[in-house]
Amino acid sequence: MSRDKLSILMVLAMIAWGSTWVSAKILMLYLDAYSLIFWRFLFSALTLGAVLLFLKNSFKIDKRGLFLALITAIGLIAYNYFFFLGTHFGEAGFGGVLVTTLNPILTFIIIAIISKKVLSNQDIVALILGVVGVLLILKVWKLNISYNKGVIYFLLAAATWPWITILSSYFKKGSPLTFSFYMFSFTTIGVFLLFLNFKVPSVENFDYTAWINLLALSIYGTTFGTSIYFMASSKWGGKKASGYFFLVPFSAVIFAYIFLNENIDIFTIIGGVFTILAIYKLNGYNFNIKRRILIWKSQILKIK
Repeated sequence: MSRDKLSILMVLAMIAWGSTWVSAKILMLYLDAYSLIFWRFLFSALTLGAVLLFLKNSFKIDKRGLFLALITAIGLIAYNYFFFLGTHFGEAGFGGVLVTTLNPILTFIIIAIISKKVLSNQDIVALILGVVGVLLILKVWKLNISYNKGVIYFLLAAATWPWITILSSYFKKGSPLTFSFYMFSFTTIGVFLLFLNFKVPSVENFDYTAWINLLALSIYGTTFGTSIYFMASSKWGGKKASGYFFLVPFSAVIFAYIFLNENIDIFTIIGGVFTILAIYKLNGYNFNIKRRILIWKSQILKIK
């Protein structure tokens, strides 16, 4: 696949991840959180299995990988439970910015603590940017968390995600797509056995709006987004693939504005920019503006 085609697919994949916040809020009008987790990951596992067959990837996974997929699935159930309840009680656009930008920052902090990493000046600046960004998004000067269930669930979702990321990082042998297939499968089976009393949730009350959003959430937002991200990561490396990340929170805000009539809060946008800058700096991106200008000048001179 050419670089340009993959770039277009990455843009669509990041937008897909942003759209899941709106779909989740709409779907909470039809089913409870555990039922939605079941249907989301059942469709995701089935379609991801089809992707593996199409790409001729192996379904083989060793015992260690299978165990990692199992315990990571527990975290995925918890995260999605908080994700769905957060969108139900809170604003989808707000959650899409807060959680998706806070996830990698918390993951970095936890990994730094576990590995006893000495923080560089760039790391410290990035974390300060992240803290300021999160405080702006939350509007802490007028926030009363005890009366805002949505914020509580969003913060719990953000705190749960590092578990998933760190556990997944220990999977080394095999395709990330294969690992995701087993993780999604275990998530479906786990919620069915532990929270649904061995009963398949009914979808009799589903209309076309519910079905469109469920399929968008599970196939477009999960299977497509995950597949393209891993494909780009394998071709470009994780650092370059993460360069498209800024599209996720902002597409969540735009979709929430269009489909849910949610207001675009200026502090959410400014805070989102701060936290995205923090994520890029934590990933080693250099925002040397003078250097960028010199590069642009040299390119213009070459054209002349």
